[in-house]
Amino acid sequence: MTRPKPFLTYFVLCAIPLLLLAGLNYWNGMRAVDYTLNTIVQDDLHSFTLSVDKLLDEEASVLLKLATVPEVQRAATDPLLHERLNGLFNPVFELRRFKSLAVYNRARQPLWHQASSPFEFEEHGVGGNIRAPIPIADERVWTTQGNVLLDRIVDDNSFSNGLNYSVPIHYANGLGNEGAITGALDLDKIFSSAARAVETRSAGSESIAPRIVVENRAGKVIYQSSGTARDSDATASSLMPRLAASLTIARSKAPFIASARRAGLAGFLMAFLLAALAAFLLERHVRRRSRGMARVTEDLSAIAKGELDRRIVLQSSDDARVIADNINVVTERLRAQIAREEESRQFESFVRISAMLTHDLKNAIEGLSLTVGNMERHFDNPQFRTDAMKGLTSATDKLKALVARLARPINSLSGEHKRPANVDLVPILKRVIAMTAEPTRGKHTIVTRLPQNLYALVDEARIEEVMENLVLNALEAMEHGGTLTIEAGQTQTGAPTFSVGDTGRGMSRVFIDNRLFRPFATTKKTGIGLGLYTCREVIKASAGTIEVDSVEGAGTTFRVVLPSPPHERRS
Repeated sequence: MTRPKPFLTYFVLCAIPLLLLAGLNYWNGMRAVDYTLNTIVQDDLHSFTLSVDKLLDEEASVLLKLATVPEVQRAATDPLLHERLNGLFNPVFELRRFKSLAVYNRARQPLWHQASSPFEFEEHGVGGNIRAPIPIADERVWTTQGNVLLDRIVDDNSFSNGLNYSVPIHYANGLGNEGAITGALDLDKIFSSAARAVETRSAGSESIAPRIVVENRAGKVIYQSSGTARDSDATASSLMPRLAASLTIARSKAPFIASARRAGLAGFLMAFLLAALAAFLLERHVRRRSRGMARVTEDLSAIAKGELDRRIVLQSSDDARVIADNINVVTERLRAQIAREEESRQFESFVRISAMLTHDLKNAIEGLSLTVGNMERHFDNPQFRTDAMKGLTSATDKLKALVARLARPINSLSGEHKRPANVDLVPILKRVIAMTAEPTRGKHTIVTRLPQNLYALVDEARIEEVMENLVLNALEAMEHGGTLTIEAGQTQTGAPTFSVGDTGRGMSRVFIDNRLFRPFATTKKTGIGLGLYTCREVIKASAGTIEVDSVEGAGTTFRVVLPSPPHERRS
């Protein structure tokens, strides 16, 4: 029997977050596999390397001790005692990890040797044809003083390929060398013993045992374990300088991934079961309240469509009665509020539009006033007349734009913004400085630090209004003269920025925190307090920020940070 549609809806709504959690848990589990395997492989690498070093040191210690045994020292000089070397060295050879051992006399001739398998060898003058590979003593051993072990890497493809140890046998008085002991290590035994310590951590299972590969410096594999890991599984590598070899250890991901997948599938199954249970409980709960809520929904839909005179009437025993009564109260208050707001909406709209346009008109008039005020002193200057004509033209264009905005009151009130474009801020800053700041140079000191160019994604007309407003505010703050500083550049992250600073009266921290950037808030004797509010709205619309740093009696600096265009668009 198919359950009604609400059950499926509740099931989907409950299953989505639960399945997301299960998926996240599965993803974390798979990530944990990689992290765990990498940790294990690094531990394997460290353990194997330490074990190999320990075993090499053990074999070196054996030869060093044998070189100090008095019987070995006497046998190296007395031919009658050569046979005693069998009793001394055969147990060592059988119990230790050497492929071959040899004892040399002072004439650098082998006195005794043993190997793991017979091979034809050249005539050495002692003992006839020797059917065993004899490790060659390191030449340095004949001039070495003290009980010192010398090692030498052998990679000549001979039987003794690997690592050879050589230890000098000294005179009893310690004044010279009687001979030498040389052993060719069986690296396969060394590596096998070290590998067993690592494989023990795999619980003896070949399916998860690590694969250990050792290669000599020619790239030839000199040892490889029976692990099943592939190169695509977790691997770790390091050098073995002591053996002039490289070590690689790999572990198979399959067992770990299988375990993580089982846990993930169990999580998904649990999510489905919990979603089904939650959907079942929700459906039963909703059915109990569906009758009253259906009536509430119907009437509420009518109210939302504008039927504010409609009332929701339910029986006192209905569970939704409290909701209906509250909606009726809210509806009555809403009707009264709408009636009051309707009376004042048009007046408030008119006041707000007038205030915003008055502010823009004030800025335009101030620019004109600065130009006109300097005409009497600088009219004979041709450059001044040229700049003045440009300024008058610009001011006229702004006044025309204000008139156009009056013809579009809705757009003027909403503060529409054009699509931002890739604009060079430096020419705009220079134009604003020439129009608003330069005419006051006789009263104020003007400092500018501008780069050659500075690009940003902004509405050019609106950002020019911001710059003009900030400069005019700075000039008005310095009633008795001061220093106007205008800078531009880039932040540490490469974002374009410009700042306008003055040495005027400054602002208090309370005013900055509670009133600055809010409409109709100002510290001026004349003004409507919309300049900085409009600046902030323009910069926010450009996805930028504006900051202020002010000290009472010392001055104020406004800093604007704007979004930068992509690198390929800056040119």
